[in-house]
Amino acid sequence: MIIAVTNQKGGTGKTTTTVSLAGALGDVGRRALVVDLDPQAHATRYAGMLPEELDDTVWTWLRQAELFTPAPLDQDDLRSILDTMWETHSPDPAPTPVIQQPNGNPFDLVPSNLELSEADLVLAAADGGEHRLAAALGQVQQDYDYILIDCPPYLGVLTMNALAAADCVLIPLEAAHFASRGISQLFRVLVQVKQTLNQRLSVLGVLITHVDYRSIHNGRMASEARRAMSQRVRVFESEIPTDADLAEASVAGLCVSRFSPRSQGTEAYRRLAEEIGKITCG
Repeated sequence: MIIAVTNQKGGTGKTTTTVSLAGALGDVGRRALVVDLDPQAHATRYAGMLPEELDDTVWTWLRQAELFTPAPLDQDDLRSILDTMWETHSPDPAPTPVIQQPNGNPFDLVPSNLELSEADLVLAAADGGEHRLAAALGQVQQDYDYILIDCPPYLGVLTMNALAAADCVLIPLEAAHFASRGISQLFRVLVQVKQTLNQRLSVLGVLITHVDYRSIHNGRMASEARRAMSQRVRVFESEIPTDADLAEASVAGLCVSRFSPRSQGTEAYRRLAEEIGKITCG
């Protein structure tokens, strides 16, 4: 199953959720892959890797995906391709091995760095540019139970790639800053994507994050967000509390379950993984 973790608003816990959920799934034996689709590379850093030192990243993958993305061919195109294959005897193209195994984390990673910033311009101008990620993931999807895509915090070509590739969407929503207007915009985009790019796309659920159980106001906002959203889509029973261990885990380069196995954050994401397992596996 491919899950796009997205919200165009920053600060909702999107990257934390992607990495922590992948860790929780890996801890129970699920084969999980994180795809960092944000040029800021927060998930890559969270997993303990230095983006500036990487040569092969998700952008390497997306550029090479052009080689195995199906596209309509006319007779001249087909003749040219066959002539080239006859002359060179080239093997079928395969994705560059950019998948990493971050030390100490129970999941694999397709990392990112700032070079991915080129993608919005390049892919917007390319035929089938919004399907590059789907083509790349199609080469490895059978190797994983869950593929989690950490989307950038804006609705551009990269996010469209994630939505075109995904089976479903997980939407982190910060309890204290619930904004129905922004979420409504995201839902409109999801409807458009379902109609034009990916008919199988669905909303897996909304995840309430940054819940501070010590604050009456914060708790009230979390309840209001849950009430408002549950009228439209599934809202996970699991909530993610404010927990210093979540932030410290990212600095340590570890998912929270490996950094602090008994923390509130670890327990919250374990419950979320169990909940998603029941939803997706029945």
